[in-house]
Amino acid sequence: MTFKANDSLTEQIAQYLGKKIIQGEMAPGERIQELRIAAELEVSRGSVREALLILQRRHLVEIFPRRGAVVSSISGQDVGDFFELWFMLLDRVVSNLASNWKNDDLARFFELMTQLAECHRQDDMPGYFDSGVEFLRALYDFSSNRYMSAALQDLLPLTQRCLYAILRAGRSQMDRTQEFLEDLLKTIIARDTTRLRIMVAEFGQDYSKLAQKSAEALAGSQH
Repeated sequence: MTFKANDSLTEQIAQYLGKKIIQGEMAPGERIQELRIAAELEVSRGSVREALLILQRRHLVEIFPRRGAVVSSISGQDVGDFFELWFMLLDRVVSNLASNWKNDDLARFFELMTQLAECHRQDDMPGYFDSGVEFLRALYDFSSNRYMSAALQDLLPLTQRCLYAILRAGRSQMDRTQEFLEDLLKTIIARDTTRLRIMVAEFGQDYSKLAQKSAEALAGSQH
């Protein structure tokens, strides 16, 4: 693993492990072996433990006395509860952007939509996922509320975990996501907050059902 000088060591370890969990390389309920990870990354066990505390806050691991850390399980009910909160916050963010954007504010979104369209055309799911996450980060910059912003950032890894599972389910999910994002940006440009709220609510319900099915299928495969 190549570390980046501008991130703390524990944050880099957390991102490394978080990516494995998000992409399903570490399964729900899997025990995280601190000594093995410390040896693999050539870091101290203490740094790994600190990284696991970060991942616990981000809802990707659970830490138990005497048992240590395990990858968080995620049931259909967990997913439903999460999506209800996430799309409630997302509704506030996109409505705020639609009401207050200035010309320069939209440049980043146009750039990301070009990237998303190209990944969609090439059927590049990993690239599409990465650009989609950047699109979310750009949206979150318009939360206009530091507590909401902090909540969205802490929920982002769990968001990524759910989105990755949905997109991995097949090309049709990428098609639906691309159509939604294109319509979303057009509606933001039009400043139509009434339609935005309807769009976000409907898509949130649809995505929640897809993510719940993915979670239930994964749980079933482990029995």
